[in-house]
Amino acid sequence: MVKLLIAITTFLLSFSALAYRTVYVSGQATENTYCNANSGFFCLDNAKRRAESEAERDARWSCEMSYRGRALTYTTSLYTTCNPSYLPPNHDGTWVYCRSEARMQCEVND
Repeated sequence: MVKLLIAITTFLLSFSALAYRTVYVSGQATENTYCNANSGFFCLDNAKRRAESEAERDARWSCEMSYRGRALTYTTSLYTTCNPSYLPPNHDGTWVYCRSEARMQCEVND
């Protein structure tokens, strides 16, 4: 029993020898799309989601390629703006511009 406890303790301590540090990476993306009169909210929402998805992908790429790290995607924070931010029903159609910035933690093995 004592040998088992020593083996488990040694195993767990071996993981603490690995040195990881956490850095923050960011990414950004834009999306331009034309929303016609019938698309309304769905068009605006899709443009926003595409910009956010691309910004998150850009941040993840920065982590994996620039730092050779592991992106902790569950830590992602997003800031997104769209212009215009609202499309009234039965509008004549307009161009929508969305810009998104993503920030996430990146675990780097030193």
